Amino acid sequence: MQDRIDLVIDSDGDLVVDEDGDLKLATAMETVQQDIKFRAMTGHHDYKPDPFIGANLVSFQGKPNTRRTGDYMKAALYESLVRDGRFDRAAVFVDAVPVSRTQIALPVFIREWIPGLEPEIYNNEFAAVVTFTVALDTGQITAITGGLR
Repeated sequence: MQDRIDLVIDSDGDLVVDEDGDLKLATAMETVQQDIKFRAMTGHHDYKPDPFIGANLVSFQGKPNTRRTGDYMKAALYESLVRDGRFDRAAVFVDAVPVSRTQIALPVFIREWIPGLEPEIYNNEFAAVVTFTVALDTGQITAITGGLR
């Protein structure tokens, strides 16, 4: 994973300011989580610099809550995360878990050392966790951010 510096954004995509009124810088973990959220919540052609960076999860609206739908969603999110090399293919794990008749949860685990965190976080431990729920009836995508295990 590359060492990146980024600005903190809130759940609406707006920049966050700190108590001094300065733009808040993201930690390494926040940068990873923001990158994951951006890709999961972006549709195809929503981001002009890279039209296919998003997982296009909204396209699953109206699909049945089946194992096959979950597998397609898993694959779409996984490919979105690894397609440009931001995350190593071997470091990413995505699962699909039905949580209701109309919702599927997609937990994303990144297994890799992240610069700026404690040195004991190595490739053999999951370092970043973000879970998304996708409502197949409405297309609503919700992110739940986690941290270290």
